[in-house]
Amino acid sequence: MAAFGQQGSPLDLAATPRMPRAREFRHVLGELSRLAGVRGGLIVSPDGLVVTADLPPRIPAEALAALAATLGRELEVGAQQLGREAFNTAFFSADDGAVFVGGSPIGFLVLVADASADPASVTHTLRRALSRLEGTWRGAHGG
Repeated sequence: MAAFGQQGSPLDLAATPRMPRAREFRHVLGELSRLAGVRGGLIVSPDGLVVTADLPPRIPAEALAALAATLGRELEVGAQQLGREAFNTAFFSADDGAVFVGGSPIGFLVLVADASADPASVTHTLRRALSRLEGTWRGAHGG
């Protein structure tokens, strides 16, 4: 399943050349923010600190980061209590939009979308981006 940007062109998250870790995080988040229906996102540490954000001005990054860290931790604990694998992605929706959360070694990657976003396409591309972030993180830590 291909993910398409707002202009209808395919996004190739795997074809980007390697760059410094912080810049790579921002680059991945910027690409995700261009997905059709996605309004922005952020990468947040497990304790709720913003690593990087690309959000519309009306969405407060710190409040979303706190929510994302809480949701992410609850999803991790819930999966452990149920004896399941660690969660990879989660999708929360309402009438006017959705929030996507993905777990990574960095913390959590969060996307905010409007009601027009295709959940399957966004989730698929989010999983690919999480793999890319994991590779960036491991490469930086000799893993």
